[in-house]
Amino acid sequence: MKDYLELFEKFKDDKEVVDLIDDVKKLRFYYSTQQYDSMLQHINNLMRKYARETLVWNSVNKVQPITYDEFYQNAEVFLRSKGLIMLIKKGYDLSQHLKQEEINYIQQMMK
Repeated sequence: MKDYLELFEKFKDDKEVVDLIDDVKKLRFYYSTQQYDSMLQHINNLMRKYARETLVWNSVNKVQPITYDEFYQNAEVFLRSKGLIMLIKKGYDLSQHLKQEEINYIQQMMK
């Protein structure tokens, strides 16, 4: 899979998935256009939107980002993980789109 949004696009009939896609696209736009203040504000909004998940994420990932690149990369990985977990919890079969070790990793994160 080149870009995880390709997978998410297959589930565009789900409002939560569409919202997540929009969040990723906005993050990427701010980063690619070097609108770093807007990017950081968007990340802060995401942290409020996904407060519980953010707490878990930050407890597992002890090294906090410092640079804009690190903030961006951390947010990308978080959103990808959040989206994949969301799809699995909703009961979508991802086995035809992901490798088994990716599925195992996601299931481990859910525990």
